[in-house]
Amino acid sequence: MSKLVCRCGHIIVDQTDDLPYKAALLREQHEEVFFSDASLLANELLAAASAGSVDELLERHYGRGGWRPRPTEFFGDKFTSLYLASISTVYECECCGRLWVQKKGVNSFVCFTPESGRYESILSSQTPE
Repeated sequence: MSKLVCRCGHIIVDQTDDLPYKAALLREQHEEVFFSDASLLANELLAAASAGSVDELLERHYGRGGWRPRPTEFFGDKFTSLYLASISTVYECECCGRLWVQKKGVNSFVCFTPESGRYESILSSQTPE
């Protein structure tokens, strides 16, 4: 998503990294699966490295032709794919504070309005002053 129009008229823009009004939502019902899959991925790489078969591991995951990561990039590539498939995006409108939560598996959002009716900066990693 690059832009989302809030009900208050503000345009929420997502065209860069490190946004204070954006977060990733990992549903608790999916946490165990996500961490289990991440652990399996790490163990698969460790086993291949111990056995000296990292090239075979890369071939199994990416095939012989086309792009494939360097061995040092394998975990990051696979972990990122696993992570992105497991999360939904959440935005907080900087004008009215509405939370926009992505529905799982689709590019559609549901809106929630804070009782305060204002931006609370709840998705920011910075501590409010």
